Amino acid sequence: MQGRTTKGLCPLLMAGVLLLAGCGQGSSPSPPTRAYAYTAAVPVGANDTQASVSQQYAGAVLVWQPEAGFAVLGLDQPLPASQLQALSLNSKPVTAEPNTRVFSASGTSSAWSGKSGSMDAAGRAYVWSGGRAYVWSGGRAYVWSGGTGVVGGIPENSAAWNQIGLPAAWAAAPKLGEGVKVAVIDSGIDLHHDLFQGSLVSPADQWDFVGNDAVPQEEGTFTDEAFGHGTNVAGIVLQMAPHAQIMPLRVLNPDGSGDQTNVALAINFAVAHGAQVINLSLGSVEKTDVIQKMIQFATSKGVNVIASSGNSGDEHITYPALYADDGGSIGQFSVSVGSVDWKDRKSDFSTYGDKLEVVAPGEVVWGPVPGNLFSYWSGTSMASPMVAGAVALARAQTLTVKTTDLTRRLVDTATKIDNVNPKYVHKLGGRLNIGAFIQAVTTGPAAPVTGK
Repeated sequence: MQGRTTKGLCPLLMAGVLLLAGCGQGSSPSPPTRAYAYTAAVPVGANDTQASVSQQYAGAVLVWQPEAGFAVLGLDQPLPASQLQALSLNSKPVTAEPNTRVFSASGTSSAWSGKSGSMDAAGRAYVWSGGRAYVWSGGRAYVWSGGTGVVGGIPENSAAWNQIGLPAAWAAAPKLGEGVKVAVIDSGIDLHHDLFQGSLVSPADQWDFVGNDAVPQEEGTFTDEAFGHGTNVAGIVLQMAPHAQIMPLRVLNPDGSGDQTNVALAINFAVAHGAQVINLSLGSVEKTDVIQKMIQFATSKGVNVIASSGNSGDEHITYPALYADDGGSIGQFSVSVGSVDWKDRKSDFSTYGDKLEVVAPGEVVWGPVPGNLFSYWSGTSMASPMVAGAVALARAQTLTVKTTDLTRRLVDTATKIDNVNPKYVHKLGGRLNIGAFIQAVTTGPAAPVTGK
């Protein structure tokens, strides 16, 4: 794939709004050419058409899912109160929400400052060139060295992989995620990094919702807060499941922020293009009905949605991770993920609470960064793709449980860590144990469970 000239960055991260052909049932809405001030998920009846719904609400149809009974609209004005009172979607009132930059990335490549909820932006020096870059040469075949826990010559991650039982999972899941598409809805990735060669879905299954084109290349420089975030997240997925396919969908600018419209469109795109797992290493302190509806739609189609819990260090788990505890398909197919250190102690930055389902090591996790280099990142953003990779490993194998039971088994097989976190009893879930999880849900060859 050819490179492209870096585009001028729009101050409003995801101002470009687009729906591709094939995203949804029937004919797709035409790609919008501008941003909208508000979005709304509205009910769709059997006799409704895109034109009638657009006329009824004086808005543009962005997502059209008549079989699921809803559409997502872009609006210039909020819906009148009289109209809202007469509407409901799944017995819930319809609301028009401001389409603002409510989402942010949940990780940073900066060295963590030790202050609750804060990150030190001075850690960019931990991007190494020279010989280190060559650990990725030759592509993914060199990322794995016989399942020993030393990954591609990067011993820095070995302790974390042994902590979560990854070597046992590889032995029990020999397909290593083969054929499973994992959508990474993030800041894009470095499409030219050696790690991703042979590990990406076809170009037709990729999209940049920020730049409104089919090249979700990470943009910016290492001085930008979230430059390289999506590249690292996707690299962690492949370190869990090296034969999985990454579906890069760009919704975040280099500053790490984004609006709900593009996140909704990316989820819709991922479902339409065959993703079985969606990773959302991003979050918002504001609840959005549109995103909740899109996650409900994705999970109703059997897609696992994995979301990071946020980095404020308190009990304010961000959305959409907080949705994971909801009932119905969302609860069956989604997981919220926080972070611990290598001793299973809660990371100071990680949010927590009685709705947090699982944690994984999210401190100083090494992976690829743009420029064919590698670096470490810290955050719940790094823990989430470990869980996404675990689910990809499982879904590539012959399952012994229903797909509706996968996330419950993942949570049930997690290692209990309350004894080392007395302040957070019942507020961290358990720590991911991939080896135990894979052996509990697949027919793969037996292997010793080495996770603690």
